[in-house]
Amino acid sequence: MLLLPFTVQTVADLRGEKRFVSLDIFKDIVYTPFVRESRMVESSAKLNDAWFAARESIAGGGEVGESLEGVVSALSDLEAVALSVNGYAELDTAESDYKLLKLADTLVTALEDEPETFKTVDSTLKAVVAEFGHFSVWRAISGIKHYGVWTSRYLRAFENKVEDENALVLAFRPKYQLAVWNVFNDPGEKVVLGAGEGRWLFYRQDVEFLVQPSPLDVRSAKLDNPIQAILKFRDQLKAKGVELLVVITPGKPSIYPERLTGIDGLKLAGHGKVILDSLTKLGLNTVDLYTPLLSAKADDAKLGALYLDDDTHWTPRGAELAAGEIAKKVNAMVDAGQVNIGEPSMDYVVSDSLADRMGDIGEMSGLNKFNVFKAQQVTGHVVSPFKDDFRKSKILILGDSFSRIYQTDSPVNAGWIAHFAKNISRPVSSIVSDGGASTLVREKLARKAGVLKGKKLLIWEFVERDLRFGAEGWKTIEF
Repeated sequence: MLLLPFTVQTVADLRGEKRFVSLDIFKDIVYTPFVRESRMVESSAKLNDAWFAARESIAGGGEVGESLEGVVSALSDLEAVALSVNGYAELDTAESDYKLLKLADTLVTALEDEPETFKTVDSTLKAVVAEFGHFSVWRAISGIKHYGVWTSRYLRAFENKVEDENALVLAFRPKYQLAVWNVFNDPGEKVVLGAGEGRWLFYRQDVEFLVQPSPLDVRSAKLDNPIQAILKFRDQLKAKGVELLVVITPGKPSIYPERLTGIDGLKLAGHGKVILDSLTKLGLNTVDLYTPLLSAKADDAKLGALYLDDDTHWTPRGAELAAGEIAKKVNAMVDAGQVNIGEPSMDYVVSDSLADRMGDIGEMSGLNKFNVFKAQQVTGHVVSPFKDDFRKSKILILGDSFSRIYQTDSPVNAGWIAHFAKNISRPVSSIVSDGGASTLVREKLARKAGVLKGKKLLIWEFVERDLRFGAEGWKTIEF
């Protein structure tokens, strides 16, 4: 029985066109690390040639952005090779090699706006070429030792890949999931079925965030401390003349615990609100969305709910309420002289637009292929003429999927970002990373540090569950 999945997958691999997954482990021990070394040498040589050509072009009066295109491309190719240690493990962000590559990426991206950093860019790229430009047997062996099959990071990723691609699983899992749903009303391991009116779906991580210890609890000592990371980011921005405004988005069960438990009138003192209050006491600029969202539930019967039935995210009504609260806080900061975002300069108009939302939690269940959960139609309010304006805006927004929904997906320009811009009558710009607003979006910003030029306010939005479950944790990012 134990050999059955392996045997079925082996036969499927041999008969099909897909790679022989069962041999990946052996290939990653004896082959992949050494091929990686050869490719890094080749990529480093291309980077060296591209940088030499760019220096010649810039010295000859060429436009910096165009001169650097080859360097950016070559550096990107080197990063793609170096950061993938083998087929299943990525280079840890704490490694010095990772930090060197990301530093080079950041400096090259910012060079056009900061020509005075030319010497630093030159020395950093030379360091990159020196580090990766030679074949290192020791580095290959070290990669096998620290990122190979004997490590949890490798085995976990391999296990997930096998589960997703195994022929036996692909053949029987959907039917098994449907049978479990029909018999036990179990929507799957990532989903919690609500007990209240309408049987909403909840994302399990949203629920686990509420029932597990706070990220600041001694029992969570192995986690990165989000408050320390936020304070560090605040200080980094202040050094660049930019104020930080923190927006913690409540998870769906924090606002609708009665829909989760079936207990009317239930109120939760969630970790998210406690951490938000702690940030406020520490002197950070914050926006409380918990209180107004909880109060607004009183109008659900007339105006509709604030969150979607089978989705982690809010409805257009919830997004617009958040936009109003954030705009109110920004206006208060302006009135208090904390930040100068310029005078109102934009006139926006709003028009209704229908959109069908197939809930992301329903998709996670794997049951949508059987049409168990239906699309939910919502009315979005499209803001025109809205666009991200990095050149004119004094406000930069960092966010996650709560900043993306309705904004860059249907009906487009109807998310909280567009409505916030309408409420303050000013242009804004944004960088959004689904599920990565704790660390990944700051890494994006670090690689595009030039976008902070001219900015006076940075609004950082992230969902409360990221305080515990944020991708890559809450690492310190150097700018």
